[in-house]
Amino acid sequence: MALQQTLNGHAFAFQGIDLERTRAASKNVAQYTQRRGAPQHDSVVIAGNGIGALCFAARLARSEEFAGRVTIVAPPVEESRRLINGVSLRGRAADYICAALGVTHEQLVAQMTGHAAGRPVCHRQTSSMAYKDRSGAWRFSRLGAWQGGKNGSERPIVYGARNTRTINAIWELMTDFGVDYIPEKAVAPDQLRDHAKGKNPLLVNVTRVPTLLGADAPGKPKRKVIAVQAPLVVRPTGLRYPAESATAYAPLIRRDGIIDVGYVTPFADPLSPRSTWYMILARVVDSNSDYNKEEELDIMTDELFGITDALGFEIDDPDETLAKACVPGASYRKPPRSAPGTLELKRAYYGGHPAYYADGMISAAMGGLVAAEAVLNGDDPDEAVWRAGRVLRWHNYIWWLETTKITPAVDVLMRLNVNVAMAYPHSWAFPLWAAGA
Repeated sequence: MALQQTLNGHAFAFQGIDLERTRAASKNVAQYTQRRGAPQHDSVVIAGNGIGALCFAARLARSEEFAGRVTIVAPPVEESRRLINGVSLRGRAADYICAALGVTHEQLVAQMTGHAAGRPVCHRQTSSMAYKDRSGAWRFSRLGAWQGGKNGSERPIVYGARNTRTINAIWELMTDFGVDYIPEKAVAPDQLRDHAKGKNPLLVNVTRVPTLLGADAPGKPKRKVIAVQAPLVVRPTGLRYPAESATAYAPLIRRDGIIDVGYVTPFADPLSPRSTWYMILARVVDSNSDYNKEEELDIMTDELFGITDALGFEIDDPDETLAKACVPGASYRKPPRSAPGTLELKRAYYGGHPAYYADGMISAAMGGLVAAEAVLNGDDPDEAVWRAGRVLRWHNYIWWLETTKITPAVDVLMRLNVNVAMAYPHSWAFPLWAAGA
């Protein structure tokens, strides 16, 4: 029999493991929001349609207070096989998305990938150093598990799905929520107000244009994230050590005083049905250093091809699927408050170098859900979202220090004992990665 669970006043008809996951999401959200009264606005207009925007919209659209009064203004998300933006969706991030939508993990993953939830998921995470020997062949130091132990956890740790498919899957799951969609680019506050369903709307910016609602432009970023990623096909000879089924593997490459952080995990995509894995390599550089973006991208692309080949993979149609990026890393400092009548949601939840530590989608999902609960409770969404993201920003910061400032020590310790090297924040953070059940 289905049991009834409440997420800050909103009822969900879940049972079994899905009920446990919903309770975990409810407990986490409750840490960051307080009931202070009725909502201060009668409607919401959201600029942007990423994961954070849609979680925020879905939760509010399903409430009595904002039913029929939620509008999204953004161009449609175009899908292609190219792996642009995040791919690694933490199990805990899936908890937040499912809580916002009122669906199960199985429903969400099936919509994202076209497969049952068991296919593109890992229950264990391992790591080692990766290096070239004198012959130029890729080798790997002793392997160690940093999440899931020897046999793997029963809880999903990471799902792998293309970002644009994930966003449109969320859209498809909220078709009947009564959200008014305006398929145009948001360019000005007055444009958003014209689409409001009430007299006192909250205008929400979840775009990459920080000045859309009148906020000051951020200063020049101190650091940038350089990354390459692509979907993979397993060769007929099968996986090769240290790759293992249902296990995400993180190869670390020490190069020129910085560690390139790799991540190989199960993956599924309806547009690339042959691909069952994917890999990303990411590197943080100082914006004022003498790095050469194109040279770095070429080196990392060679690393991507070399490591995946050594693990028993080939890249699936790289001309169509492989993506390269150089993006600014956000400051770890607290951003200014949103102006009255507005919410700079992306600025509130986006901190640090998310491509570097698989935090982008979880911070978006958590930020969207927490902000919605804060709005419903008459709480300050800026403060609530900032509180919720504090631990993720801290982990990003620690990982940046480890991979840019103390790389010789990390290299040595990784070769001696992966469990010790990855104990904090990586192994310690298992509850922040894995689903609630």
